[in-house]
Amino acid sequence: MERYILIGLRGTGKSTIGRILAGKLALPFFDTDKLIEKEAGCSIGAIFSSSGEEAFREMEHTVISRLPRGPAVIATGGGAVLDERNRLMLRRDSHIIHLTADPETLEERTRRGGRPPLTSLDPTGEIRHLQEIRGPLYRGLADICLNTKGETARDVAEMINRSGGIPARSLDDFGSVMSRIGSSAIEDLIESPQLFGITGNPVSHSRSPHLYNTLFPEYSIPARYLFFQADSALDAVSMMQAAGAKGLSVTIPFKETMISAIDRPDAGCDAIGAVNTVVSCDGTLYGHNTDWIGIQLPLSGLKGSDALVIGAGGAAAAAVYALQALAMDVTIINRNMRRGEALAERFGCSAAPVDQIQKADLIVNATPLGMKDEDELPVPGRVLQPGVTVFDLVYTPPLTPLLKKAKAAGCAIIPGTEMFIHQAAAQFQLLTGITPDINRIREVMAS
Repeated sequence: MERYILIGLRGTGKSTIGRILAGKLALPFFDTDKLIEKEAGCSIGAIFSSSGEEAFREMEHTVISRLPRGPAVIATGGGAVLDERNRLMLRRDSHIIHLTADPETLEERTRRGGRPPLTSLDPTGEIRHLQEIRGPLYRGLADICLNTKGETARDVAEMINRSGGIPARSLDDFGSVMSRIGSSAIEDLIESPQLFGITGNPVSHSRSPHLYNTLFPEYSIPARYLFFQADSALDAVSMMQAAGAKGLSVTIPFKETMISAIDRPDAGCDAIGAVNTVVSCDGTLYGHNTDWIGIQLPLSGLKGSDALVIGAGGAAAAAVYALQALAMDVTIINRNMRRGEALAERFGCSAAPVDQIQKADLIVNATPLGMKDEDELPVPGRVLQPGVTVFDLVYTPPLTPLLKKAKAAGCAIIPGTEMFIHQAAAQFQLLTGITPDINRIREVMAS
């Protein structure tokens, strides 16, 4: 369908480029900011001054909900993507184009715009702040990202027109990657607006393709999700770029090495030292880690508790980062004290040997112990008491020996499947801009 949605910060050229693109394609053009001003009978600045941002956002949602379906070019306001309802409506049967520019260019373009500031920061600082907050949503929703700095509006409109809303892909490079991953559906996949995949070695056991390919049509996301088994993190990135893929889920053994293979890891990646999500936008690779979110969300009711993290590897680092975000007092327990102390030093918490474990409000197992029935318990049975919550990050089997023992002792238990479900939901939003229903993820993973 010839329906193009332009998203991005104010000053990226959405209105001007959209009007030119609509003329080229002989399509109706809608500017949601102009529609809001027409309905309100005053400027957006006046709406902010008299009614505030919350009232403006509700007016914006109403205008977007009334946009006619069918072929059109639509320029949205910079903050339209903040409302999940808007993202769902804009995504449906549309090509979404994210227009970008650097903060200095945007500040120069908007200097005389007359819009009220949204923060107490200086103009360039505010733009950087908005890029930080809205950037993941823009990148997630977008089929194509285009940097408008140094480009005329006509040139950008022509780029969009030529693309047809689908990323440019070399048939030879694309065919080579598809051959390598064992896919014969080249003609079908090369026309997909969005391609994603899971990378690692091995990856054939992963249920992520089943989850994503089930959810995509339910949210009107024009995408396919594939297996990208690779030899290294750099090899995975090379395959991703050759295939014109938008994003990757990253699993073992590439989570730690992926951080040096991408351009912009976020704060969570830097702190944890691992990447599990990669999103491409205008040639830049953005890295995220949602593992810690998958640990934090099921524990949000235990804020401020005393916690033991068992292990000192990548999963333990994600756990410590998540628990400290909940203001918990964390002690790391590891058989190799040197590794435990090194991790504790990184995060400014304490470490203790296994034989000195004391009772705590929360115990998080971040070791592989429990994947086999014959595995020993990662903690002594004496610390499993009523009132203690035990979260085992091992999710196969769902009820590990530790969880069985903890349940029998009267502990509250959280299976590792909860971590997978919550991190998958966070990752889905980073990759697509859409927040999936947690219960629907549970249903799909159980099917």
